[in-house]
Amino acid sequence: MRARDIDRLLAALESARRVPADSAAVLELLASLDGVDMPDGERLARFHDALLFLCAYPATPRILKRAESILKRFGRRVAILARTGGFDPLLHPEISGIAGTTVELVFSYDLVRWLAIHFPRQVDIDWEEQPNPERLATVLPLLVPLLEEEASVDANVPYLTWLGAAGALAKDGGLAWLIRHLEKLPLPAHHRAALYDSLGLWIRWRLGNSAATRTSMRRPPRTIFYQQTAPLARREVSIARELAGEPLRVARLSPREGKVVLDMARAALATRYRELYCFTYGDPATILSADCGRGLEILLVGIAAERRLPLRAGFAPLILRNGVPIGYGDAFGICERMEVSLNIFYAFRDGESAFCLARLLKLYHQLFGSTSFSIDPYQIGMENDEAIESGAFWFYRKLGFRCTDPSIERMARREEERMAKKPGHRTSARMLQRMARGSLLWEQPNATGTSAGFQGGSEWDRFHIRNIGLAVQKLFAHNGQSAPELNESTLTHIAAALRIDERSLPALERHALARLAPVLAAIPDLRRWSAEERDGVREIIRAKTRRREQVYLRLLGRHHRLRRALIELGSSGVTPPTSR
Repeated sequence: MRARDIDRLLAALESARRVPADSAAVLELLASLDGVDMPDGERLARFHDALLFLCAYPATPRILKRAESILKRFGRRVAILARTGGFDPLLHPEISGIAGTTVELVFSYDLVRWLAIHFPRQVDIDWEEQPNPERLATVLPLLVPLLEEEASVDANVPYLTWLGAAGALAKDGGLAWLIRHLEKLPLPAHHRAALYDSLGLWIRWRLGNSAATRTSMRRPPRTIFYQQTAPLARREVSIARELAGEPLRVARLSPREGKVVLDMARAALATRYRELYCFTYGDPATILSADCGRGLEILLVGIAAERRLPLRAGFAPLILRNGVPIGYGDAFGICERMEVSLNIFYAFRDGESAFCLARLLKLYHQLFGSTSFSIDPYQIGMENDEAIESGAFWFYRKLGFRCTDPSIERMARREEERMAKKPGHRTSARMLQRMARGSLLWEQPNATGTSAGFQGGSEWDRFHIRNIGLAVQKLFAHNGQSAPELNESTLTHIAAALRIDERSLPALERHALARLAPVLAAIPDLRRWSAEERDGVREIIRAKTRRREQVYLRLLGRHHRLRRALIELGSSGVTPPTSR
């Protein structure tokens, strides 16, 4: 079949995901394309993603069955095309993760350890991308006897020769050897991780036909929702209506089920050249499943207690449609304010993204009492070309988010006036970049601290977590102590102020108090708080170490004096946001 005929068939199949066509016509397209050898990787990837969309948004059982059947054989297509040189196994992140392809990236130590455990025969170090020799000279002498002699003074040290002589370079390029010897170093876990991370090693993951590929990755859904009408458009979605609606059905997963979900979440991102803190350090015993309707399931992951942030509560959703992972995000909460992100995978952006976001915010509102939702500038285009190209600013804007910077809000309103006068008007990339310099905020009407209309604004408008950190740095600079000394001195000071015998605290609780102590030390009148207010702070610190951070977040929002102090610290000396 000629390339232009293949393109015509692919275009027809892709259009069916925006406006469901007659099921017989879709089945005919699938039959025609199933019998075609794709001439190049680009067309093969398009076919793959169209099939994957049909699995997440199937119109009928027959379409779902046929799409899954073709995908099960997709690794063979990749192998055939790779042998002819028509397919690059190292694909762009937007279409990576297909069966038979390879992922290559610099991952963190903890994620690499996970990969080495779960995929020992498919993961290795790619030494063709050799790290900076100075980095090797810092780390390898700790693992290889006598290497220090040469690495300290000589140039052009053949590190791979040394590793080969030490028996390190097995089939995995020495990955298992490196992890094993790092684990034997008499150092805290985070120091070992820092040593590995400093090397910047490129890890190659040959996906094969494993269940970790996005071709095959599924979680069996409770029921299948068949998409017999066009996907819900953004104009049909109301965040306010979602928050006011009936509660979602939420279930706690067992630790065993949670481990399966966490492994899926890590793989779903790693196969797309990504890594997320909340997934890498997730706790399988924290995971909740929310049935959001229309085939949508949100699996919400909490962070393991020992890896939680000092102040904010952290979570990450993995989003599935009919059992197919279609996106992910993260959420960091302080009181009733939640910093949110949503990333819908490339193949599913013609689906119901606005509905996904609205249900996600509904879940945060239901679980944590969140009423104020903030979007970081990176999500709408600050140093993020993909967000600019997709018009992310208008996606959130048309769902009711406003700019917290008054000058950007005025700019956005002028642009809206242009669009109203000239329906065909398209915002330039330069204008989108200017509007991405500040955060967006959506607040529930009548939420605490929210006044009517933009002119009054909200007490969260000027808040940025970085400002709390900068307030602590002023204390740090004034005291002239090292960071560990500051932590210890503020721990002693705050424990005394709160009437806590810190020596009697359980290890995790003492850890939580020590990390929060510098923030509490930046509150000038803490010692004058009432006994009830100090008791409330102690309860908040205990809640930080519980299995789930929901209680911590709700208690933090209810402690009016601490809440007010945190908002004041986070709103003074406002700094311009940067991408994260």
